Amino acid sequence: MRTQPPILSATAALARLQEGLAVANATIMDKLAPAIGDNWGHPVQFERCVIEDFDGCLTQFTRPVTFTACHFTNCSFVFAYFLQGLVIENCTFDNDLDFQAGGHNSPGYPVVIENCHFLGFVNFFDCWYKGEVIIRDNLFSKGTNIDSKKQLITFDIAPIRLGNNGVLTVEAEEELR
Repeated sequence: MRTQPPILSATAALARLQEGLAVANATIMDKLAPAIGDNWGHPVQFERCVIEDFDGCLTQFTRPVTFTACHFTNCSFVFAYFLQGLVIENCTFDNDLDFQAGGHNSPGYPVVIENCHFLGFVNFFDCWYKGEVIIRDNLFSKGTNIDSKKQLITFDIAPIRLGNNGVLTVEAEEELR
């Protein structure tokens, strides 16, 4: 039987990030919101964490953002910019994940989403990716619009999409209901 990692407050997790340290092997039950409506100038690195509610909305992440082997109940990145890239590997998301009107990574700083399981819909509406995007070996249980034609998703560099399962061309979430 797998045990849940020890509890860490969102305040303590943010303090670790501000010190340039990774957050690892922790359960964060309260809302974790680095800098809603502002710049976040520290690397974001979570490893093997259980995160109840990560709110990266309206945040410009000016340093790398990495989630490895994490489990999210709720997570959102509406209007979030990842100037030095975003890496999400081996993670599980229990509910919808929203990247709407975000992206904006710089060339040389890829967005990589790999080996993840998304139990809810993943929304990329109106995202603009200036740098590389790699979407590989994921399971989209309720689909995504990453390959849709009418969702205003822009890639300055052709994305790499390999080995994904689930519908990648959802034009409207109503299609899934």
